[in-house]
Amino acid sequence: MKRTLATVVAAAVMATGVSACTSSDGTTREKPRPEGSATAARTGKGNVPVTESRPRPCKGGTYTWFNTQRRWVLNGVTEPQHFTGAKGAEFTVPMRRLRTDMASVRTEGTGGTSQDDAVLLALGVHLGLAEKGDETSGLAEPGEYAPVDKAGGEYSGAAGHLVEFSSLQLIETDFRHSCGRGRQRQHTVGHVVNWTSSGGGDIACETPLPEQASAAAREAVRLSCHG
Repeated sequence: MKRTLATVVAAAVMATGVSACTSSDGTTREKPRPEGSATAARTGKGNVPVTESRPRPCKGGTYTWFNTQRRWVLNGVTEPQHFTGAKGAEFTVPMRRLRTDMASVRTEGTGGTSQDDAVLLALGVHLGLAEKGDETSGLAEPGEYAPVDKAGGEYSGAAGHLVEFSSLQLIETDFRHSCGRGRQRQHTVGHVVNWTSSGGGDIACETPLPEQASAAAREAVRLSCHG
């Protein structure tokens, strides 16, 4: 369809009074309305304040990590299942989730200088899970729940009461992010919850745990073998 000159002119006239300018970061800011305009009449002010654009995240900078805790925790366990030593016996008792750990990044500071992916990448480098320039941190995304290993498997020839458990290495740390120079220098502080790895294991309730057994294994014994 061809547009006539009159149509184009009419469209231009209709657009008058609703023009806007776009800032360098792509956000739209309304121009102040002069006194006497329809907008000024509604607000009772000579000029309408300019809408402020959101500050850009500060790239780069320096991260300082502190209050870091890195520990294995029990996040799933089964009830004990009795085995008679039969060949081909399988574990059929389901795993029960014990924790609801969720990956998260909480920040506050001057303008929100850090983005979640940048924080996690910096933490991954700090923990040795990633290198500078990598695109992924080796850590879980915010909002993701920690995995629980599924119970099951063959225990051919096993006798006694067996328990399976799930565990993960939980990471909790505070951080400080500094970026920029002089009066433009920005600071952000925050807290991260995540994990580096997960796994599982099995326990024979009638057999004492070795000295090097993990805290998660000992907790599984306490909850299921002697419950």
